[in-house]
Amino acid sequence: MTHQIYNEFQDRLRETNYILEKADRYSSLKKNLQTVELLLALSIFHKRVIANLDAAVKFHGTVFSYSQSDIIKIGNYELTTDEKNKILGLLMNYRQLMERFNLPETLWDYSLTKEFLLKLINLKSDFDYADTQAKNSKGQKNRNKKDNGAEDELPF
Repeated sequence: MTHQIYNEFQDRLRETNYILEKADRYSSLKKNLQTVELLLALSIFHKRVIANLDAAVKFHGTVFSYSQSDIIKIGNYELTTDEKNKILGLLMNYRQLMERFNLPETLWDYSLTKEFLLKLINLKSDFDYADTQAKNSKGQKNRNKKDNGAEDELPF
């Protein structure tokens, strides 16, 4: 599976670089190539790992609510309630991180790399707008003392 994820990342990264070079529509992302690359990698991780873990938790819930089963056996692997709870904890932590950095789950819902890049442009626009609003706000100094500041923001 790691090979498949790596290959998908390399293919999409190559396509991303091509699109950013050739299309002016995406020029606002050129200054943030490292952030684009990290979010691209995270999107693939989300699609290939997190989505499958989430599906396993939901499947476990469905099976256990309609049957008397104690485990779900897949080949030699046994998905128990304890395993499901560990996966659920991981998913909750993941979602908290996404929320902390204001990354909506809809960001990961795309088929074409162009779609993903357009979503990044919209996200960047939202961040830029929020940043402008915060700078214009009189209470900015108090706000910075209450939160962790720039370390909790994406580098857009």
